Amino acid sequence: MRFDSQKKLKSWADLKNINVYIDQKEVLSNINISLNYGENTLILGPNGSGKSTFLKLLNRSIYPISSNNSSFKLFNKESINIWDLRKKIGFLFKEMEQRVNIGVNLYDVIISGFSGTFNSRYSKLLSKGEKTKIDNLINEWGLNNIIFNEFKSLSDGQKRRALLARALVYTPDILVLDEPFCNLDIKSNFILNRNLNKLIDQSINIVYVTHNLESILPKTNRVILIKEGTVLKDGSPHELINSKTLSDLFNISINVIEQKGYWRMVPLNN
Repeated sequence: MRFDSQKKLKSWADLKNINVYIDQKEVLSNINISLNYGENTLILGPNGSGKSTFLKLLNRSIYPISSNNSSFKLFNKESINIWDLRKKIGFLFKEMEQRVNIGVNLYDVIISGFSGTFNSRYSKLLSKGEKTKIDNLINEWGLNNIIFNEFKSLSDGQKRRALLARALVYTPDILVLDEPFCNLDIKSNFILNRNLNKLIDQSINIVYVTHNLESILPKTNRVILIKEGTVLKDGSPHELINSKTLSDLFNISINVIEQKGYWRMVPLNN
């Protein structure tokens, strides 16, 4: 359940009247959202609705159109150094896997969370504390036996786990994840669910996109529905994860089944 609406939560991201254009096409329109500490937020919507663009606003890889009545603050700042941002928020985007060059191994991918570059020479510059942190992450994400394997040769699940370990090198307060469960094998799906729930228990807040209801984290307490670049609804899973709301969102008749905090979606024949 989402936190009591009467309780004032401290925000870490504030977006007011935000509009985003890509190639002269409006992708996000009139976005007014505050993201708060203490919330684990699911961004849900059809393909092409602007979900990933919204997440990219948070890592400053996309900028909104500036206007007199718009504002966008992260950690109460309109401008923030990219390295300060990386220490506060860990990011995972689908296209990161394609950015890794041929020949780069898994270990170098993880330590690039510190350096920002896939360069094996940086491993010689790691402090004792950084090496301990990397070793712990490798163990937690079940990567011990493949740390020197070429990243490009790994399964989708192994790549995803490596990139999540990379996102956690600075022990951020927040994780922003774009389709973290997409195309995962059973083992990686299990490890990902287990570890993300552990991180939530450690007071790390998660903002994530998924198109699969079965991948909704049971400790999600806020859902933002986006359709055609606008925020359709904003509320708790109890309020919004239901047959009528999601049938309207995806323009298809579906039956949503919930059991003990987990959901699945079954298409209906009309």
